[in-house]
Amino acid sequence: MSRLHTIVLSVLLGASPVLATGCKNAPTIPGTKIPDTQENREILQAVERYRIAFVRQDAVAVLSTAHETYFDEAGSDDPGDDIVYEELGNTLRLRLNQIESVRFTMEYLEIFIRNDRATVDVWMDASFRMKPVVDEDGNERISARYARKQDWARFELIKEGDAWLITKGI
Repeated sequence: MSRLHTIVLSVLLGASPVLATGCKNAPTIPGTKIPDTQENREILQAVERYRIAFVRQDAVAVLSTAHETYFDEAGSDDPGDDIVYEELGNTLRLRLNQIESVRFTMEYLEIFIRNDRATVDVWMDASFRMKPVVDEDGNERISARYARKQDWARFELIKEGDAWLITKGI
């Protein structure tokens, strides 16, 4: 590719030729390919607070990572499984109470920031040991089971004051 083609391509992609090649050596947050900036660190700390609270099965702490505008359509077009902030606390308590033990890691892949909004793309790897479900008489309706989830996920956040809070993805 000629130098002219490189310059034209760089301009079309929104980067100067120097930036297009120079960014590869920019410092990154350890364990990621995410540029090491104060704002990126704050955003990842917000998502990490969520992950740690989830592993501890602490519904109140998980809820504290969510913004009051939280809304998630749970990956479907069915409005019946949508989750809004007002229902999130109860939903978290019910779901976390079903878990006997959990292992949950996230690989932070990319952060996109626009003004006071951010998205964080992650690779999740989680495994759960679920408690048995019993009826009112103590009879086991669903036996204890093991579940594993590996998937891409996206968290959406908003900055409120000095804090980043999750608006979607819990």
